[in-house]
Amino acid sequence: MKKIYLFVLGTLFSLVSTAQITISSADLPSALDTFRVSNGQAFTGMDINLTGANTTWDFSQLTSTGQTVDSFLTVGSTATVYSIVFFDNIINPNRANQAVRGPSFNFGTTISVSDVYNFYYNSSSFYKQVGFGAAVNSVTIPVLYSPHDIVYNLPMHFGDVDSSDSGYELDLTSTIGIYYKVNRTRHNTVDGWGSLTTPFGTFDALRVLTTIGERDSIYIDSLGFGFNTPLVTTKEYKWLGLGQGIPLLQINTTNNGVVTQITYKDSLPSIINTVTPIVKNPISSIFPNPCAGKAVLQYELEQSSYVSIDVLNATGELVQHVSEQKMEAGHHLSLLNNENGQLSPGVYSVRLMIDGKASQKQLIVAD
Repeated sequence: MKKIYLFVLGTLFSLVSTAQITISSADLPSALDTFRVSNGQAFTGMDINLTGANTTWDFSQLTSTGQTVDSFLTVGSTATVYSIVFFDNIINPNRANQAVRGPSFNFGTTISVSDVYNFYYNSSSFYKQVGFGAAVNSVTIPVLYSPHDIVYNLPMHFGDVDSSDSGYELDLTSTIGIYYKVNRTRHNTVDGWGSLTTPFGTFDALRVLTTIGERDSIYIDSLGFGFNTPLVTTKEYKWLGLGQGIPLLQINTTNNGVVTQITYKDSLPSIINTVTPIVKNPISSIFPNPCAGKAVLQYELEQSSYVSIDVLNATGELVQHVSEQKMEAGHHLSLLNNENGQLSPGVYSVRLMIDGKASQKQLIVAD
């Protein structure tokens, strides 16, 4: 009889240890949460398509190439106008209960973008982004998603499938001469559950595959024209754990499977890296990025220079020569055109040569 009891207890323990988990609002970020995140490097044999019921995912071979800290703030700790627009009240259709700071940057020498925040609302029914905001030359501008971007419907179980549409408009023609509109579709499939191992540890996890389709409209006042970009599709593979707040592991890819980013939740670094001076990249940005048809390269010249622009593939080979000419000092925009499909989906580098000195920025071409 004792052996039978032990067998039953062992069977029950086995069932509990491999049971499916359910992700609720309590397992996602809250205001005042802080997480350390490592940027990961892919390893040989890494399989992001492995999934299903009771799956064992082993990503223990990931190595960190750098770390960041994600801090979730209260809405009231951001700018006053944000506290009003995103006030957490039941009668406010754009209520938020947390914010995440984004990076500050400059457009040339005259346009400064600072105090960037993304605003989210975490409830028992969904986790969504309701908008964002930034101070453009010290003028605070809140931007609302309409409809909101529903990141997750809650609670989440294995086998759940859902879709949502979202979008926003950003009219900066009076400041930096750009009008930008985004329409986005998000499709979530909870396609796996099981055990996940990363350098941070081993956890019970739920795997969510998110496919995002985005189509942008851009008008550039200084160039005197606008265009609609083709539909760009990207994918996010996310592993969520109980009480973990952020994904234990997230891998982003193009629609055809080219890995563009790997991040995983991590602990404090054991080695303090030597701080090296930061050299300013004359390339301000490439947008939209990823792109499928057209994109715009923004760059800054401190003095009159001879400039050439090229696109290189992942092995450093020249695949597209964009332009070559003498340019005056100041802020410049250059059109990268892939409407003829010369660049197949993948990861490229845009090389900017200024009087023989090279600077590069990554460009992702999606399906």
